[in-house]
Amino acid sequence: MDNKNSTGLKSREIKETVKINQQNHEDNQDSQKNYKNYNLIILISTILFIICLFILSENLPKKDNLKLVGFSFMENDKFGLMDKTGKILIPATYDERIYSFSENLAVAYLNGKYIYIDKNGTQKINRTFDSARAFSEKLAAVSVNGHWGFIDASGDFAIPAQYEDAYSFNDGFAAVKIGGVWGYINKKNVIKINPVYDTVSNFSNGVAVVEKNGLWGLINKKGKNITEIEYQDIDKSLNGELIWAKKDGLYGYINKKGKVVIDFNYKYARIFSENLSKVIKNNFYGYIDQKENIIIHELYSRCSDFSEGMAFVIGNSESDELYGVINKKGDIVINSQFTGYRDFKNGLAAVSVRNAWGVIDKKGRYIINPHYDAISDFESNLAIVRLDNKVGVINKKDEIVIDIIYDNFANDSQNYYGLSMVME
Repeated sequence: MDNKNSTGLKSREIKETVKINQQNHEDNQDSQKNYKNYNLIILISTILFIICLFILSENLPKKDNLKLVGFSFMENDKFGLMDKTGKILIPATYDERIYSFSENLAVAYLNGKYIYIDKNGTQKINRTFDSARAFSEKLAAVSVNGHWGFIDASGDFAIPAQYEDAYSFNDGFAAVKIGGVWGYINKKNVIKINPVYDTVSNFSNGVAVVEKNGLWGLINKKGKNITEIEYQDIDKSLNGELIWAKKDGLYGYINKKGKVVIDFNYKYARIFSENLSKVIKNNFYGYIDQKENIIIHELYSRCSDFSEGMAFVIGNSESDELYGVINKKGDIVINSQFTGYRDFKNGLAAVSVRNAWGVIDKKGRYIINPHYDAISDFESNLAIVRLDNKVGVINKKDEIVIDIIYDNFANDSQNYYGLSMVME
């Protein structure tokens, strides 16, 4: 090959190499651009996802997130607050027990007036009230001189005291009573639903229960009927997807759109718990699911709702007097032996045998032998117990955490007065 041809070939090869390199460079730039765009999309998606989670968490029901603050205790007919170890946070000063904290404040009663205090007993709002409710959605319903309004955390009236009665805000609305009947306002004190009802519930997820002339129904936040006001009774809790209702003397279930899902065929029905409801169609209790499938036949004269997959039941023969425990298949998992019970919670249930109370696990084994006159549910691994007319606190090892020395005047096993749990 001569030098001229060789030089021409090399020149073409160089041009091709340069062209390829330019193409590779452009491809790399496009690739980097696409990679940056991809990362930007991922970043934006992540931010949107986090925002959605935040919004969702802010709108979830809060009642299941309650935690134990401590115990309201009575001493010399006055009430104070102690922590979970028995350390006094607030001396016995007040004339009524402290029930709960909401938005860091609790209602307390002193010298005939209601005030708001923090966990140190400091009065945080420099006003007193004739009646007061817990803070909810940053406002609290209070009454002065026979009229109800709403205050903010500083004690200023966000809504003047002008109503005959008022419930707490929930779902952005509060029920208020005007001229002897109930309607709803928003936080700007605008009447959103005219007062025409004899009884009402709080709104929950856009639905409220109302009663007029002795009959019940559901409304939405526009004041429109979701159902006709036609039921003799109805579930006011609005928990779960289905709501029990009573019509023409029989029970059935509706959904929150007002559709009848289970016809009115039952002599008794209550809420669905863990997808099962106890019902009576003929003479005894059984359990159905939300599609009205019979899961457990009518075999029981008494029974509880299901909790943690377990229910307490008494058979239907005349000789059956004691509670046993079944699972969701209707199998007996703990033999009949109890005279009383509290539902299972965190794997444990308080039970009584001949009026002595102890605690069992899900296999029926006693973790606390029956020797108390009463026992509460465990919260934060602590339970209130009663012996004679004194109450105190134990842990799950049956060790006394707070001495059993506080007076108790309640006779029933589920009520504690001298010492009671304070939640927030």
